[in-house]
Amino acid sequence: MRAGGLRRSLHFVPGGNEKMLAKALTLPADGLIYDLEDSVPADRKTATRAVVRRWLEEHDLGGRERWVRMNALASGFGRGDLEETIAGRPDGYVVPKPRSAADVREVAQQLDRLEERRGIDHGATRLLLIATETPEGLLNIKQVAAASPRIVAISWGIEDLGASMGLVRTRDANGRYLDIPRYARVMCAVAASAAGIEALDTVYTDIADLDGLRRECEEAVWMGFTGKLSVHPGQIDVIKTAFSPTKDAVDEARELIAEFEAHERQGVHAFRFKGRMVDAPHLTQARKIVDRGRRAGL
Repeated sequence: MRAGGLRRSLHFVPGGNEKMLAKALTLPADGLIYDLEDSVPADRKTATRAVVRRWLEEHDLGGRERWVRMNALASGFGRGDLEETIAGRPDGYVVPKPRSAADVREVAQQLDRLEERRGIDHGATRLLLIATETPEGLLNIKQVAAASPRIVAISWGIEDLGASMGLVRTRDANGRYLDIPRYARVMCAVAASAAGIEALDTVYTDIADLDGLRRECEEAVWMGFTGKLSVHPGQIDVIKTAFSPTKDAVDEARELIAEFEAHERQGVHAFRFKGRMVDAPHLTQARKIVDRGRRAGL
């Protein structure tokens, strides 16, 4: 992650759309994902690689991360995506549809070779996995999330998983996820924590429903997600606000840390703080809040 920043909002941009690529330069997202997969038809994928490479080479995002969503290796396009765009030195690749740890290791091995060829520091190119787009990937998510030291985050997806499984609906009448997508979301958060990496919540496709987006972001924060993928510029501010700790939360976390330090000098490791009992897990959480606040500029 560049300059210790946060990945609150990573925003998808169609790789072959020059107008949207130009617009994306002005957006406040923490990073952009130049898409070579779902937004590019099969007969344009090869040509679009050169467009994305040029944008990587010619445009500075002012310290924001630059990602490329490659095509899955099984599609026949993935290796070419890596070979063509690595010259633009993206911060990393978004890997769709990994079925197993072996799929991820194959991508990592390709990057080993390409970094050496291009004079890029070994391991500099990171990976973000969309880890639940296949039934196999969902079942293997623990191993997938820990498959390579290049992995810095995983996200989850339901559109491809739903199509693969023939799911007629993924949300109830109130817009809440049904059992299978809810399970995929939960397992993404758990697997990321177990692997010591970030969990990023999936896209919210109802772009006009900002209240629903805000509610879903709030739920994601409660679940331990640290950011969310976005597909429309109007979603970015909602997402960044939701995944940034408030000044009050940071101030209270700092106060709690100070109280822990004072009590520890007296040999006390559990005590009452603002009406509740606190101990070691609360200290861990407080330190995380302060760290995110620092990186958010608070």
